[in-house]
Amino acid sequence: MKPNPRHNKCSSWAVAGLAWIAAGKALVAAPFLYAPGDLVLTVRQLGNASDYVVNVGRASAFSTAAPGTVIPIANLSVAQLNSAFPSLNALKWSVAGANRPPLDPAFPAQTLWVTAPRSDPNSVAAPWQRKGQFVQGNIGSQIDGIGVNASLSSSLLPGGPDNTATGVVIPTSAPYAVGPVLGDPANYAGQFQGDVEALTSDDFVTDATKPSRSDLFELQPGTSAAGTLNQPGRHLGTFEFKNDGTLTFTAASPSVVAPRITQITRQGDLTTVAFTTVAGANYRLRSTDAAGLASPVSQWTTGSSVLGDGGSKTLQETSAGGVRFFAIEVNP
Repeated sequence: MKPNPRHNKCSSWAVAGLAWIAAGKALVAAPFLYAPGDLVLTVRQLGNASDYVVNVGRASAFSTAAPGTVIPIANLSVAQLNSAFPSLNALKWSVAGANRPPLDPAFPAQTLWVTAPRSDPNSVAAPWQRKGQFVQGNIGSQIDGIGVNASLSSSLLPGGPDNTATGVVIPTSAPYAVGPVLGDPANYAGQFQGDVEALTSDDFVTDATKPSRSDLFELQPGTSAAGTLNQPGRHLGTFEFKNDGTLTFTAASPSVVAPRITQITRQGDLTTVAFTTVAGANYRLRSTDAAGLASPVSQWTTGSSVLGDGGSKTLQETSAGGVRFFAIEVNP
């Protein structure tokens, strides 16, 4: 029984050592391991006979990494790279993951993690925009298809150094190739806002002054009611592909941008303050009465706090009568 082609490219099943039975043959297990919520690195080269897929690790580890932490991507094998490609010049690469069933409970369903290539190696790429759960579900099914197809291909290929639990070299002619899932340009069959692949230079191997960098963004589904649709995703950090074939991730520090208070409403003794946020920054409400205006804001009464997600947030204070003044304090 061959793998069901309906699961090609967009299945949301977890695949870990997927097995299949060919007529008259014994059970064969796919060495490549994948489950939704894993980040998957895809490396391609125009006109090459094979692609290369690597399980980078759980997205949660990158989402929660402390600012400035450097994570070497140990699963990327230089030997597999050299087997898959004649040169590291002009390689197209990207990293992506999707929170599909079975879900990682730490994130909303259809949370996406996708890299955006830098046009300037020293400047953070423009962030991908958050969409609703339905739209991100469509994109997530394509992203999930990379890992699923890699496991399916792994089950059809002979075991060996190019077909392991963490990395697999896949012929572009394979029944479960990953290229059609990414699309050309690589935007997951037109469902993303731009090309997700970074490109190494034509002289990448010999010129170490041209690093290839791509920024990882976390896109939790937005909702129109919360004002988070089409808001920037959270910048988690930067992948850097080096000309020795290694890949590292450096966790970002949240950008501290002064919030803007957009609305203040009061019902009875409850005051609600709405304001803009930056993803990953912490916001705290401070308040005072007229007498406190003579003091610095840092000495005003401290209220509740909330983590920013790139959209509008609210904080509340309960106080009886009188004139009150409010400020929003932000910290990375």
